[in-house]
Amino acid sequence: MSDEEPGPIPIDIVGDVACPFCFVGLRLVHAVVGSVPGLAVDIRWYPFQLDPDIPPQGQDRRAYLEAKYGAEGVEEALARPAALAREFGLELAFDRISRQPNTFDAHRLIRFSYGFGVQAQVVERLFQAFFLHGQDIGDRGVLCAIAAKARLDPAEVERFLAGEEDKAALAQEIAKIRASGVAEVPRFTFAGKQDIVGIASADVFADALFNAIEEG
Repeated sequence: MSDEEPGPIPIDIVGDVACPFCFVGLRLVHAVVGSVPGLAVDIRWYPFQLDPDIPPQGQDRRAYLEAKYGAEGVEEALARPAALAREFGLELAFDRISRQPNTFDAHRLIRFSYGFGVQAQVVERLFQAFFLHGQDIGDRGVLCAIAAKARLDPAEVERFLAGEEDKAALAQEIAKIRASGVAEVPRFTFAGKQDIVGIASADVFADALFNAIEEG
């Protein structure tokens, strides 16, 4: 019998940082993982754009929502994620959001941050910036400020975002994820085997996690 300690349980998340359900799902994962004392996990983020056709500079948030849900359907569309978020102590500040961002550069920052070991922090800060503070996470100044809070060099990040580096690779990764059949996010994969699409109950997430631990 091997005496080696098992490594961290890998948890892969496919999502978009402008998706409220992805924010709630991330909090749900943390809550379930936190219920197991001493459990080590390795959470890795994979990119998806719900609305890749949004202009690079973003667009008016209200106009975006009304085009998507109809003028009469906006409040109802926002009510469900807001209610889910409250279960995890999150008060989504939809009223503060004035711009609907194109999240391509945000995903570039997430990929960039992985090499520095701060990807999880950057993802969390992006969600908080958008959904709690109403900041435009398509704006490169906002992205550089978020990077600085994660102890990345904002000048280096600014140079990176202003250039072409990683654009083709990110576009290819997003296309590959879509081609694999992913059409709805968030999507969670525990230890490469246990898949959950969308928001499920804490019990469903716990079962997936414990199955991953047993199989690991």
